[in-house]
Amino acid sequence: MNQLNERMLAVDIPRRMQRLPISPTGFPVPWFVAWFENGEPCESGRGTPDFRVIDTPKINIAINQKRCWVCGDKLGVHHAFVIGPMCAINRVVSEPPSHRDCAIFGATSCPFLSQPRMKRNEKNLYGVPPAGFGLKRNPGCVCVWITRSYRPFRPGVGGDGVLFRLGDPEETLWFAHGRSATREEVLQSINSGLPLLQELAVQDGHAGERSLKRQYDSTMSLLPVA
Repeated sequence: MNQLNERMLAVDIPRRMQRLPISPTGFPVPWFVAWFENGEPCESGRGTPDFRVIDTPKINIAINQKRCWVCGDKLGVHHAFVIGPMCAINRVVSEPPSHRDCAIFGATSCPFLSQPRMKRNEKNLYGVPPAGFGLKRNPGCVCVWITRSYRPFRPGVGGDGVLFRLGDPEETLWFAHGRSATREEVLQSINSGLPLLQELAVQDGHAGERSLKRQYDSTMSLLPVA
């Protein structure tokens, strides 16, 4: 049985996540993470987890059984999505929802999400690319988008798979560096990533550009006030 490392001992881990297996490096292994043995995918809890890789079949399980993407337990009426600012603008994300506390834990404790300078490590990466067009950059800050509704759909272009259209938020929480983000930090992330969305909008002509402008204006009202 692996033990939590010193960093995790200082973190308030949500109760539901305390039943998750612990990795050899001392971190709770989210339900969605794929496990490998001798270089091949294996049953969860066996072999070694690769935090970079999604256990793809669990996407449909999460949708059909309404399970939390992080802890695997049943969800209630609220659905919390951990998203970057660009996803907050277009309201589309590639991963299913979680409990509020599980999502906050991910936003503040995941090394990639909580450390803006960290880059993706794709060395010897096994797995299927996410659906649609994913942005591989580190956004610098993340949003926990809490809503009562969402809709799975299959994109017409880009990678195959399932994406999720987010419903109106009842609450939005912004984080950077493992703590609440400032408005300036969120704006900096938006301004650096917006050209990527604009390039896609141009392909849809004036209608796409107008739609993006409306989405951008709507998102500005959800940012931290200070």
